[in-house]
Amino acid sequence: MSVPVANRLETLRSLAEVSACALPLGLNAVTTTPEGLLAIATPPQPSRLTFIADGMPFHAAVSPDEEGAVCQVWAEVGHIPYTVQAPERRRKLLAVLRGIQAMPLKRARFVVQDGQKILLAGQTRVSGRVAAEDLIHQTVLLLHEARPFLRLLAEHL
Repeated sequence: MSVPVANRLETLRSLAEVSACALPLGLNAVTTTPEGLLAIATPPQPSRLTFIADGMPFHAAVSPDEEGAVCQVWAEVGHIPYTVQAPERRRKLLAVLRGIQAMPLKRARFVVQDGQKILLAGQTRVSGRVAAEDLIHQTVLLLHEARPFLRLLAEHL
C-alpha cells in the first residue's frame, strides 16, 4: 500500500521547514508529532546504535543534556579464561591488561567486567548537537588509540 503523493509532499515540506530552523540536525533530532508532522525533539532524545569496526561489534550511546552530549562507545574484546581452563593464557592476558592500565591513554579504557569479559570503552563530552559524523569521529579516535593494545590482546585471546 503506497502513501498518497500529497502526504509525501506534506512530509517533505515539514521536514524542510524543521531543518531550515534547526541545522545541523543531531542524532535522533527529528520526531513525529501526534498530528503526524515532523518536528525537532526538544530536548533531543538519547540515541543507541550498534555497528562493526575492525571486525568487532561496537555499541554507542549518545545522551544529550543542556551543554551538549555525552558519547559513549564500547565493544566486547574477549574473555579471560578461568585458571582451570588455561592458566598460562590467563596469566599473560592479565599481565597485558595491567600493562595497558599503566599507560596514560586519553580516550580508550580496557575494563574487565565480572572478572571475565574484557571491554574496550570510551566516553567523550561533545558541545552542541551531536551529528553522526561526531560519533564516527569519536569512534575512529578511540580505535586509533586502542588498536596497538587490541593487537597485543589478540595474541593471547
